[in-house]
Amino acid sequence: MPVSSSIELSTGDKACLLDLIWQVIDQGLTRGRLVLPQPPESEALLTPAACFVTLHKAGELRGCIGRVDASDPLWQCACENAYSAAFKDRRFAPLQDDERDALSLEISILSPLVPIDNQGEGALRSTLRPNVDGLLMDDGQRRALFLPSVWQSLPAPRDFVDALKQKGGWPQDYWRDTITLHRFTTEVISS
Repeated sequence: MPVSSSIELSTGDKACLLDLIWQVIDQGLTRGRLVLPQPPESEALLTPAACFVTLHKAGELRGCIGRVDASDPLWQCACENAYSAAFKDRRFAPLQDDERDALSLEISILSPLVPIDNQGEGALRSTLRPNVDGLLMDDGQRRALFLPSVWQSLPAPRDFVDALKQKGGWPQDYWRDTITLHRFTTEVISS
């Protein structure tokens, strides 16, 4: 049942990825648009991967955007998500120059998605591994995802699933046999 990222990143790869993301954010502040840096030489960073980039300002969420498909190289996916988290997350105004110094970021590299048999909400809650599993819930009309880091603020499986349903726009008592479920883990790189 353990799921892990299929990419092995060295300390140098992680530092390079963080540097690329900060370049994208700084270029976004300066030029007002996405400017991708030159691709890195690292084989690992050129490997297709899914990821999310989360921005925090003084410890509070400031933006989070990601993708679950591993269609682009990790460095490109992370850079595009970082730009979107900084300037296009609809929950926040676009990032401003005076916020830059208070920012920290996390890159969450997703493992492959692993299907979970939908045997009801109670069964789902009993199989979730707090602080390990991320969860993607999809009913064909709506879709919602929580990264494993969300367990820090919602440590009980019932609260985790209820909040995910709320995020997806479903009523609290919503459940259907047609819901598809996927679990995943993440490797987190922080700055």
